[in-house]
Amino acid sequence: MAYLTAENSNNRIYLKPFHRLGRLPDAVDTLVDNRSISRIHAIIEWVDNQWTVRDISKNGVWLNGQRIKPHESCVLKQQDKICLASKDDINFIVQNVEKPRDLLVPYGHQAVNNSKAKDPILLNQYHFLPSETSPELIVYYDTNEKNWYCETAPKYSVTRIADGELVTFSDSVWQLVKVADVFQEETIDISDNAENKMTFIFCLSQDEESTELRLEGETQSIDFDIRSHHYLTALLARYRSEDAAKMVDEHLQGWVSIDKLTNDMRFTESHINIQIHRARKQLADKLKDLGLSGPMLIERKKGQVRFGAPNFKIFKGKHLEVDAIECH
Repeated sequence: MAYLTAENSNNRIYLKPFHRLGRLPDAVDTLVDNRSISRIHAIIEWVDNQWTVRDISKNGVWLNGQRIKPHESCVLKQQDKICLASKDDINFIVQNVEKPRDLLVPYGHQAVNNSKAKDPILLNQYHFLPSETSPELIVYYDTNEKNWYCETAPKYSVTRIADGELVTFSDSVWQLVKVADVFQEETIDISDNAENKMTFIFCLSQDEESTELRLEGETQSIDFDIRSHHYLTALLARYRSEDAAKMVDEHLQGWVSIDKLTNDMRFTESHINIQIHRARKQLADKLKDLGLSGPMLIERKKGQVRFGAPNFKIFKGKHLEVDAIECH
């Protein structure tokens, strides 16, 4: 979440991995409207896990009072002062040098009179806003589509959100700032090759009052403990196995309407939607902590959902009820 501030201001300029400063509106990320500033005056970029600045202007860039050589990259440190074109009123202070992060920032509420700017929301893959217990919005990143999505609660209404677009919750408006793809970090896709393929293991109690989930591979086992949302996921896996037994085409297997789920589980649609997102979030968080990525656990399309992984087993008590691996 690296950012600059204009000197004597608390307003933040969040840095993109390749961030241009200059006076040509359509070609820069930070507009500096001054005749002494070049159309693209300087470039700040994230290279080899550090921030650097380059001068590509006619009138120069100064770093901590020293003019830097044209086109030469200089490493930035916290509290460095960048001056453009030797103008005393065009100075920027480097306030943060952390790696790039996508984030939500308060819209239309910049700091004034030296007051503290409201903190942004640093984005991971899943967010329940304003809280997981009382969500109004669910903002999440689809690692397959490489896009951010926003789902309004309690009804299923999902929209893609692009850089600069707005979302509203708790009577406040926030703007998506895509300064980086937070999932560009090196991860191993558990479905990429045979060595990394893993199997979802559901263990239901005999009375189906509790459900445990594990993810197992040849060399690794990940425990997701007992959670109420695992029963929903196991039920969706059952639907998928039933379709597989009927020789339904794989891309059609397991799709079930939200209405059927509400009837089968005796939950409201709102509760079903929250359970779906809690299941997705737990998987995403666990895998990310281990440097792994995986499939969208529960896939959605208009009015329907399905279990998204092809390899799974379901145990009820000590009895193996479903072995989907044998079906593939």
